[in-house]
Amino acid sequence: MKKVLRKSLSFSVGLYFLMVGVIGCSQNNGDFINRSNDQSSNQKVTIDVAIHVANPKGQEAAFYQTVQKFMEKNPNIEVNLQGTEQKAHIKKIKMMAQSDTLPDIFWILPASAKELEEAGMLLDLTDFLNENRGIIEKFHSNMLNPYQLNGSQFGLPYQSLVTGFWYNKALFDQYGVKLPETYTDLIEAVKIFEENNVIAIAKGSRDPYSVWAFLTMLSRYGYFDKIDNILAGEESYNNEEFLKFYKKIAELRELGAFPENVAALSYFHSVQMFLNGEAAMLDAGVWETKKIEESPIANDVGFWWGPTFSDGVGNQQLSSIVPAAPLVVSKKVEDDEAKYEAVMKFLKFYYSEEGAQIMLENQVPPMIKFKGEIDQEKHPVFAKVIEQMNNPDWTSQPNQPDLIVPEPIANAINDSIYGVINGIYTPEEALNVVDKKMNGH
Repeated sequence: MKKVLRKSLSFSVGLYFLMVGVIGCSQNNGDFINRSNDQSSNQKVTIDVAIHVANPKGQEAAFYQTVQKFMEKNPNIEVNLQGTEQKAHIKKIKMMAQSDTLPDIFWILPASAKELEEAGMLLDLTDFLNENRGIIEKFHSNMLNPYQLNGSQFGLPYQSLVTGFWYNKALFDQYGVKLPETYTDLIEAVKIFEENNVIAIAKGSRDPYSVWAFLTMLSRYGYFDKIDNILAGEESYNNEEFLKFYKKIAELRELGAFPENVAALSYFHSVQMFLNGEAAMLDAGVWETKKIEESPIANDVGFWWGPTFSDGVGNQQLSSIVPAAPLVVSKKVEDDEAKYEAVMKFLKFYYSEEGAQIMLENQVPPMIKFKGEIDQEKHPVFAKVIEQMNNPDWTSQPNQPDLIVPEPIANAINDSIYGVINGIYTPEEALNVVDKKMNGH
């Protein structure tokens, strides 16, 4: 599962200035290499690429196969693909940053990427975007902005993070329940499922990050209109609009929408509950596609962006197709013309339609708008996700709400939602939990 974990790099003030000093000394003060010279095009070159899983071939098949296809098409370029479990990967990148030995290309969490950018250790990819407008224009509109800082494009999306509700249509049909569109529809569905001892929404609060669909619902109450002012201390997280949403969560709990033992369950338990046919819906993402397609309920499963709200704020038809975490490039790459050229070739291939097709074949939504070819008989569940992604009536939220705030605040938002689901907090208390964290308490 591609979990949304947040463990940012922590640089001491002294180390920060040390790194800035090192980078400052190594920069060529604007005298960039003339890349129009093509003498390096046939030179054998190796680029180091580091990602966040221990077994890239098995755990990130789409990326692994893209690397293999790229090397097949570019025999003069060797990609040294390094895979490390996510927590260890973050620690490894931190150590490499301290010694100024970062990989040429690597996966990193957004907060950590910004720290490295601020320390002057990442390559500005603006030139790559300008030189590949045909590719870039195909990106979903929100895929680039999260990785911009002070005029620099410090990263590009590794993959799309697509989240919402999976639903078991067979259970809806069995009990004569209408597939919901609005919150009112959802309430009626919850009541019928509860009467028939069916869990409406599978949840497991032992993994508090697993509130993806609820974060999108929060966006339907004006989150992105308010969050900058909230972070600036000009507005409170405990506001009238957010309170309306948190009261909806409390209402769902009171109606029995969640498992009785939700506090004791993990996210993985909730997934299994859905696969076993015990729950009508599951709050999760496209990473569960393969598991669902291999389950007995595969032909009955659909994908839904979640309910619209009559008292919501702004556009209610918000989907969630956002950049998960960036691929970034070490600034030192620009000091080696052959390596720079190889890295640019790799990025161009990764974001091409050929690269997107490899993603589709591995049930990974591409970052670009690309229909491609999907074997609907072999991958019926994934085909339904892509259908929803291409629905012109829905527009993605700019980002996932907890990915644009500092880690402690993101954790507080997730905890506040599960606090209401568990009955630990009233809606007002949950909002205050976030406000206290905003104020440094």
